[in-house]
Formats: sequence, structure tokens, C-alpha cells
Amino acid sequence: MRDKQRVETRRRLYHAALEVFSNDGVDECRIEDIALRAEVSRAAFYFHFPTKDDVLLELLQEAEQPLVEALKALPEGAPLQDFFEIFIHSLAAFWSEGERKKLLIDVFATQLRRVRLLAEDRRAELVRHAVAERFLRASQDGEVSSMIPPELLADFFLLNCMAAMASWYAQPLLSLSDTLQGVVFLFMNGAKPPSLPTQGST
Repeated sequence: MRDKQRVETRRRLYHAALEVFSNDGVDECRIEDIALRAEVSRAAFYFHFPTKDDVLLELLQEAEQPLVEALKALPEGAPLQDFFEIFIHSLAAFWSEGERKKLLIDVFATQLRRVRLLAEDRRAELVRHAVAERFLRASQDGEVSSMIPPELLADFFLLNCMAAMASWYAQPLLSLSDTLQGVVFLFMNGAKPPSLPTQGST
């Protein structure tokens, strides 16, 4: 019973924090306002979320979990294009929504503050690990160049997606889906394996 109550309190605090973050801004908002909205004490917030970043990391995990599950559900021999379509659809579906969209830059900033941890433990980042695994297969199958290690290709691709999403947030000239399609197009044209010489060429 107590565990169930603890889980419910955490969820209330999480949703209250997202609402206050969206309305007041992450840096400017007060923990007291989050606790008041969740109808709990200020200490309860810190028990469940030691920092505001911990709320944002939970939001990121909420975005990544269905994405990773969808990527893992792809058949073993699915072409890389299917992988990209799932990736784009999942990201765009989650982050295009109003309240979440407002927190996109704050989530990215939180991620960047964790770069040292992520550099030491690639598996700590589920999406990063899933993309690197898929790029490893793509490299083995000749879908992408093997000149660059798949882990570095994955990081390069994800950083380009992050930069494009940040630009889209600031100035949404295209839909998020179309913006990410552009990233895939530019990435794949740069990551293609070298063309084999045509017959008769010297």
C-alpha cells in the first residue's frame, strides 16, 4: 500500500513539475509551486526528484522507451530506411506536442550536462546504444561506410538530430518529421560507402 502511494505521489509530482516548467520556465520556477500543485510538501519533491534535472531526465526516458521498443521490434533484416522511419515517427510524435515541445531545449541541456557519464557508459543511454547497434549491422551489410566506427556514426547522427530539433524549436519552418527526414537524407548521403568503380573505368 505504501509503495503504491509512493508511486502515485511521484507521478503527481512529475506531472505537476512539467506543468510548472512549461508555464514558468525550468530555471525560473519554484519548487514550492510544484509541491503546491501536487498537494505535497516541498520535502516530498526532493525525496522523489533531487534536482529539476531529474524530472527532465524522466521526461527523456518517457520519450525514449517507446522509441527503443519500436526499434527492437523491427525484423532482423529490415532495411536501414525502415529503421529511420520508425526513429523519425517516434521522435516527431512525442516532441511535436505543445507542452512537451516547450521543454525540448531544457531536456537537451540536461543531456549535455551528462556528457561525461554518457561517454563512459554508452549502454546507459538506450537510444544511443540501439542506434549504434543498428549502424553496426548497416556497416556489416554495406549500407553505410565502414571507414568510421558505428558508435561514432551513431553519435554523429544523434547530435545532428538534436541540433535540427533545437533549430526546429526556435524556428519551425517545417514539421519536425520533415526536419528529421532532412537530417537522414544529409546523413545518408555523407555516410554512404564509396561507390565501386564502374566496369571499364581506369
